[in-house]
Amino acid sequence: MRPSPKTDVLVAVDTALRSTGFVRRGHVWLEDRGDGVSGWLGFGVTGSVELTPLVGVCFRRYDEVCRALGVGIPTMPFLSAPLGFLMGEKPVWRWAFTPGGDHGPGAASLVSAFLEFGRPYIDRHATWDAVAKALVAKPESLLDFERARKLAIIHLLAGNAGAAGEVLSEERERVADDTDVYARSHRAFAHRFELAFPG
Repeated sequence: MRPSPKTDVLVAVDTALRSTGFVRRGHVWLEDRGDGVSGWLGFGVTGSVELTPLVGVCFRRYDEVCRALGVGIPTMPFLSAPLGFLMGEKPVWRWAFTPGGDHGPGAASLVSAFLEFGRPYIDRHATWDAVAKALVAKPESLLDFERARKLAIIHLLAGNAGAAGEVLSEERERVADDTDVYARSHRAFAHRFELAFPG
């Protein structure tokens, strides 16, 4: 049985990435950077063979707290951005491949753009202490639905369970009258957090 066009394209990308230190793990590519930090590369797939690259950084310490709380998805980045967003004035958002065609040149182009624009993003965000400090100083840089959870875990990992509790309490008050999925999810997360990390 012949692999799907999507599989053919991802194999070509995997081949082009081999020399970069990124290794495929399921549906994403990771680069071990030591100290529990991984560079992350994933793809949104549209149509039969269009890839939208996403670049990010994973921190094992953050993932371990999420796992203890039963939240999050393993090997999802703590921070991420679309590669096209990182490219400046002439972004390429999607790489399109022709089914049955030669995917090598397109994969090489994608990996070249990733090395030029994506890897520097990973380099800038691959130190937990610097990232945590920047996010605490500018919490609005996080998306609304992830802000309280990420800041609470950052404070917890810094040894400040009191500040973590304050962040969760403020968000619980903000969504007190809401009944949407996020509000219910936040209340459940805050409850689990308080049980797991009283303080």
